[in-house]
Amino acid sequence: MRTSCLLPLLCLPLLSQQTTTTYTKDLNGNIVPGATYSTVRSGNTTTTTETTEGVNGRRVPMQSVTERVLKDDSTGRVVERIIRRFDANGHPAETEKQQIDEKKNADGSISSTATTYRSDINGNYQLAERVVTDASKSGNTTNSTITVERPTVNGSLDVVERKVRVDDVGKNASKSDETVYRRDQGGRFVEASRVVKDTTEQDGQQVVNTAQYEPTESGRMKIASQTVARIRKNADGTESQEVDIYRNVPGRADTNATPALRERQIIEQRKVGDRVIETTSVQRPTVSDPNHLGAPRQISERICVGPNCK
Repeated sequence: MRTSCLLPLLCLPLLSQQTTTTYTKDLNGNIVPGATYSTVRSGNTTTTTETTEGVNGRRVPMQSVTERVLKDDSTGRVVERIIRRFDANGHPAETEKQQIDEKKNADGSISSTATTYRSDINGNYQLAERVVTDASKSGNTTNSTITVERPTVNGSLDVVERKVRVDDVGKNASKSDETVYRRDQGGRFVEASRVVKDTTEQDGQQVVNTAQYEPTESGRMKIASQTVARIRKNADGTESQEVDIYRNVPGRADTNATPALRERQIIEQRKVGDRVIETTSVQRPTVSDPNHLGAPRQISERICVGPNCK
């Protein structure tokens, strides 16, 4: 970290700051600033504040997240996270405290416990959730079981969700497969969703294929949506992306239908000094031609200012 020496015996560390604002267009084509995210890093503490335009036109805070690394060594890591939420006028509404304890296993995997406490109307903190991740690794494959527990009416913790995740990482390809189980009306854990992500790299391009599955009325898992992202690094370190989004067509009752191409996102980044400017354009089917994508239309521009912008 660089230092600023105002006096020979007084040196103060400089903070690392980064600001990101997204601009969109309203129905009249006017450019409207959206949320702004300001990040300040100092030592082992990082604070990110989200602000937006309030009801009176002033910019007001919506949420701030402060992360402090309490421990980071060969055995694991401990992080304290404080989330402060605000109402539409920027007044404090709720505070959430999290502690994430990560343990490095002998096989190279990482197990963790994340405990969340939320404040009540009197400012007292109550246990809200605990997420336990048990992981094991063999070769290039990591198996993880994630258990989500929440308090019952009598104060004890009860399992409300389970996730089973398998990650395979190779030199030029990787795959993750995560299935979420939740209780049905009979109290049994059944499949609620599944996400499969395949990533390949070839000729300087990364292709990420993500498929999301949901249960049908019969309980059988069926693909509901899919995204295919083609990502290429630019010479200045920025990225260019083309993302195809496939979804089931609304109103169709055919459960055997394959998701159709409903949108293409074109995301272009360029670097100007310490700024990264990212534009997002979309192509969507028109009413007159629902089977083909229309011409690209820019919908947003994101401007990040700071030394660590990506």
